[in-house]
Amino acid sequence: MLKMTMLVRRLPSLDHDEFDRYWRETHGPLVTSLALPLRIRRYVQTTVDAGDPVQDALRQARGTLAVDFDGLGELWWDSLDDYRAVRSTPEGLAAVAEVTADERRFVDLSRSCLWFGIERPMIG
Repeated sequence: MLKMTMLVRRLPSLDHDEFDRYWRETHGPLVTSLALPLRIRRYVQTTVDAGDPVQDALRQARGTLAVDFDGLGELWWDSLDDYRAVRSTPEGLAAVAEVTADERRFVDLSRSCLWFGIERPMIG
């Protein structure tokens, strides 16, 4: 399995709740509707509840940096070849363009990051 992970930061014009609502209610269903032409096997959104005091307590207990992103998106494909194959069909290219255009409506791509990784399940 190939996994893409994206640490997402919202556009400065949106507060966290506006960002999260759009991500959950508009972008999520869009990606879900395009799963077949995108060949996506799994899609998960993890939102950050940065306002909860437990977040700061956790950070202080571990000595880590403060969370400075709004969410984490994860997408899985069967393989890198499957991911590449999406970009070889008109339907796949159209789906990629549609998802990317929608991301620009709520994600600050210049301050977000994404990467491909290989999971190493240790439990489960």
